[in-house]
Amino acid sequence: MASSSSPSLSSELSCLVKQHEFEEKYDVFLSFRGGDTRDTFASYLYGALSAKQILTFMDHKLERGDEISPTLRKAIKESKIWVVIFSENFASSTWCLDELVHILECKKINEQGSVMPIFYGIDPSVVRKQEGSYGVAFSAHEKRFKDRMKKVHQWRAALTEASNLCGLDSKNFRPECKLVQRIVDDISLKLPKYLSNEHSYGHLIGIEKKVKEIELLLSTGSKDVHIVGIWGMGGIGKTTLASVVYQRLSYSHFEGCCFLWNVREEYAKYGPNHLRKKLLSELLNDEAILRMDSPFVASPFILNRLRRKKVLIILDDVVSSIQLEALIQGYDRLAPSSRIIVTTRNMQVIKKVADRFYKVDGLSHFESLELFHLHAFGKNSSIMGYDQMLLERVARYANGNPLALKVLGSFLHSKSKEEWEIALNKLKIMPNREIQDVLRISYEGLDDEGIKSTFLDIACLFDQSFTRDQAENMLEASDSFVKLGISVLMDRSLIENGVIKNELRMHDLIQQMGRTIIRDEHREPGNRSRLYDAKDICHVLERAKVTATVECISLNMSTIDRDVKVCHAAFSKMHNLRILQIYTCGRRDDIKFKLYLPQGLDSYLSDKLNYFHWDLYPLKSLPSHFTLENLVELILRGSHLKKLWNHEVQSLPALRRMDLSYSKLLAELPDLSVAPNLESINLESCTSLVQVLSSLQNLQRLTNLNLNGCTKLKDMKEMSKSTGRFLDLEKFGSIKNFLNNIGQQKFSFFKSFVQRFTGNLSLYSSQSHISEIKFPMNLSVLRLSRTVIEALPPSIEYIPGLVLLDLSDCKRLKSLPTNFCNLKSLEEVNLSGCLELDKFPEIFEPMEHLTYLNLRETGIKELPKSIENLVSLQQFNMILCKNSGFRPNSRCNLRKLLLVSLEWCPKLQKLPPLPPALIALCLNNYESQKLLPELCYRLYARFFTSPENISNWRSPLCKYL
Repeated sequence: MASSSSPSLSSELSCLVKQHEFEEKYDVFLSFRGGDTRDTFASYLYGALSAKQILTFMDHKLERGDEISPTLRKAIKESKIWVVIFSENFASSTWCLDELVHILECKKINEQGSVMPIFYGIDPSVVRKQEGSYGVAFSAHEKRFKDRMKKVHQWRAALTEASNLCGLDSKNFRPECKLVQRIVDDISLKLPKYLSNEHSYGHLIGIEKKVKEIELLLSTGSKDVHIVGIWGMGGIGKTTLASVVYQRLSYSHFEGCCFLWNVREEYAKYGPNHLRKKLLSELLNDEAILRMDSPFVASPFILNRLRRKKVLIILDDVVSSIQLEALIQGYDRLAPSSRIIVTTRNMQVIKKVADRFYKVDGLSHFESLELFHLHAFGKNSSIMGYDQMLLERVARYANGNPLALKVLGSFLHSKSKEEWEIALNKLKIMPNREIQDVLRISYEGLDDEGIKSTFLDIACLFDQSFTRDQAENMLEASDSFVKLGISVLMDRSLIENGVIKNELRMHDLIQQMGRTIIRDEHREPGNRSRLYDAKDICHVLERAKVTATVECISLNMSTIDRDVKVCHAAFSKMHNLRILQIYTCGRRDDIKFKLYLPQGLDSYLSDKLNYFHWDLYPLKSLPSHFTLENLVELILRGSHLKKLWNHEVQSLPALRRMDLSYSKLLAELPDLSVAPNLESINLESCTSLVQVLSSLQNLQRLTNLNLNGCTKLKDMKEMSKSTGRFLDLEKFGSIKNFLNNIGQQKFSFFKSFVQRFTGNLSLYSSQSHISEIKFPMNLSVLRLSRTVIEALPPSIEYIPGLVLLDLSDCKRLKSLPTNFCNLKSLEEVNLSGCLELDKFPEIFEPMEHLTYLNLRETGIKELPKSIENLVSLQQFNMILCKNSGFRPNSRCNLRKLLLVSLEWCPKLQKLPPLPPALIALCLNNYESQKLLPELCYRLYARFFTSPENISNWRSPLCKYL
């Protein structure tokens, strides 16, 4: 564990906290003539504003001097509302006149500010025209400032401008206290819009960026009526975000506003009519009009009223489309520029009506630490004495969820380091109930038991991120609607997209919530529907303390801390077991502890089992009476199998995928014609396997056959009826012997096999290459890495859908077919390590999809000029091509080329000009360079000895020594 304190982390967090503290600014600035109103009206107004907690600046000192002080200027500048009290002798004070000029200047700069003129005992026309006492005052000013008449003109203009603003005349209010109350009321109405726009919300970590993104989506300048949906998991900050947006916009952009908080609970308690009336009441500010409303049909009169009023509506925590429809019926008739914001955990609620969507993401790691610090230590407290690792553990546990960070921060506040340790360890087993209750709402809102089951399966079967294919393959046999279920869970924010394409993930807190639901089913693990904890599973398997309740078992072998001897009858009572997953993470050879079956397995395994995954399976075969009719996927990687089973299997109607890879003792396969729906077979590195094809001959749906590393495989006869589109011969160590064997026996039926297995494939052997092969029409990936082929047959051009061609480390490959350019769909070609390949074929026609070409460590001497027909090429590699001169004779037209690697090519003397799209050119170990390209964004030149040759390049050299 790290040291007991972390000064660097402490100082960083302290700085962040200070950044969010702000100096209070004045709400209101009072400008008045002291002699006229200081002890009367101005003091009364100041007291009334202060009583309303409105921070007001009033200069209590006697006015002195001709210039207003810097302090006064600052107070004027930072105020939101300026109240100017024009009294009888106001114009006689140059101080007051300067204040007025400065106030109006600040108003021009700050368009959000407001000037409120109060005509106290003086007629507005007197101020506007500078008559009466104001005229007398200006006669004196003109004499006194005759050398500075520009200043006098400024004062006159300021008085005229201010008197034309909408203000209040004291003669219209009797008694005087009514005028004071009116001013306070007006300020109270105006002030919120100014404060909401400038408030930093410093205590809401990470909120500013999100608020700005929401404001962009709202497009307040647009005349259309917009509905914006804010969507995310429980506790992620949807309501907080909507509240800040409401505070910022409601007073300044809209004529009517309503924030319906917690629609889910209010709807359940009081029904839709109560919420509709509340909504209309706040928007129209008219209780009487509600008598015209009806529960199901909106009143035309009410809709007409709404059509004339630009409104902002926030509907918080809406959980169903029915709730939303009941509240926004007729929303399309709202006044132009009206906006509706809906917060929800369920994407389906807003998909139909919302114009734009905003998914609320969690806080970043550092924001999480900052928010936790705020709640655990307070603004100014130090975290000295607390281990940085403890703070990191809290941040990881909350995983960016603000609610969790606040709850944990408050819970751990003022507790010792030792108490933190205990609390965090306990959270692994017993999660915080307050957090779980919020998250569980999403689960309880699922109205389909099948989808609830899918959620619990995923929560218990996957530890980290997973792909959608993995989840569907594992669960689809037990629920035909699992695809729909996963989509619903994503809409409900119970699952979310990962970083990688097709990757999914479940938030740690949500996963813990799901597992808590399972743990709460029963005190005894053997009476729960799903088992995921290693200790619980080992206890059950050793003692056979289990019931028919168990449906799923998922055991990560990396998490057990001892060898486990499984009772032979452990699975006999699991009549409803449908998923058994005993797996390893990382290298199977690194697993320290294993499961043993000293007495074998009882003959019974659940006939409902549809997913059977047991890495390092310890027995030589499957149980003799294992019923396989519902089995969809069988995975026994690294097993001790010698034979898959010792008994006759009548039917495997559901089996689609089989993975027996690295089962090094497996010598033969049974007849798999009883599995007509088998799509994928992985037998990689089954080094004892001799015969396979006779077992696969009737598999009409086989699309993926992996025989990598099957070095003893010899007999491939009788494979006459199979089909396939993916043939992977990478690491196929004995391909030469296999071809020789075919040639010696002259299998007349092998052509038929290949045609079905790979779509029009014919194979005629020779001693060292497969030049007569006709490849399948629908082949998309062809891997022949590390084989002994010397040439590819011309028939390769008849694979229109080939996307990837891997011939890496084919040491004997001497040539490519001349019709290579006919592979129009080709995207990647890997020829690295083909030492005998000394010529690249002419590209007679453009290849529009090829983006990657790897010629690393080949014998190629030069490229043909027609290489320019690789019009989409982006990455090109010729590292360690010791014979290559790379001499295209004209300017390179590979316009999309981004990366060129030409390191360790000693015969390379010069290059043509390269295209402007190029990002990186990798060169090194050149002793003489006569001419280098004119255009390149960046050059990586390790051990480059002649940098003077690149002086005319458009960008600087990046030299790595």
